Amino acid sequence: MATPNVVYLLTGVLSLAVSAQAQNDPPPAPVTYTVTLRSGLKVAVPAPAPIAHPDGGWVTWQFERKAASADGRFVAVMFLKDAVFAKDNVTVVSLVKPDGKIVSLPNSDVNILNWTPDGQYLLGGGVNTLRLWNTNGKVRSRVLDSIGALDTTPGFACVSPLSFDEAAVTVQRLRLPQLRPAGTFSLPRAPTQEGFCR
Repeated sequence: MATPNVVYLLTGVLSLAVSAQAQNDPPPAPVTYTVTLRSGLKVAVPAPAPIAHPDGGWVTWQFERKAASADGRFVAVMFLKDAVFAKDNVTVVSLVKPDGKIVSLPNSDVNILNWTPDGQYLLGGGVNTLRLWNTNGKVRSRVLDSIGALDTTPGFACVSPLSFDEAAVTVQRLRLPQLRPAGTFSLPRAPTQEGFCR
């Protein structure tokens, strides 16, 4: 009969062998997400290529969400990296242009996507960084205390801080496209959906 230490040793060796074998497997094909533009053009947007995991196997990306401009000419597609721990969750965003060209947006690790009403700019909210991309993929950013919700009106973005209770919050207004501060206003509680910008 094997002693417990031998059993643990054999289990560890088998796990390493399985991991090593898994790393020898070819990477899976990246997932794709198909969007349909206002023109009717269908575009398959590929996720980033799988990444080799140090313990064997592959880290893949999955479709997370899409955001279309109000006129339907542009569509942003967000992919999320599969991760065991929330701190390792990373996103990337691709922008589909009216001609079907796909642009990878720089610095696109964000949680929230919101188009300006005129469809000229895409805003992304991370933990504490607001990013604004034009439709050619150029980015401008502004660091804030935190970002819980994001909304836009013509010429302005409104950012509500992250809040875990029913308390009132102070919303910051930013002038677009400069992301220049343009005052604040209070809400009785943190917004749960768009439509709070004024």
